[in-house]
Amino acid sequence: MEKNQIVMSYDREADVVYISFGKPRKAVSEEIDSYVVVRRDPETKEILGVTITNFSKYFEVKKQLSIKVPAS
Repeated sequence: MEKNQIVMSYDREADVVYISFGKPRKAVSEEIDSYVVVRRDPETKEILGVTITNFSKYFEVKKQLSIKVPAS
């Protein structure tokens, strides 16, 4: 998988969306709001992925997929 490739999957049973940027790597998680967790490289702080829990509720409330990620 290329670094600029985005992979998105949805777990309907858990109602969770997983978004990954590039190939899987070791990451640390940072909760940025009640629905969104950002996964970062522990050394470079590069964003490796985003997880959105309760996706149906998130989308119902936000009406769009727009996530503001704080700078590292």
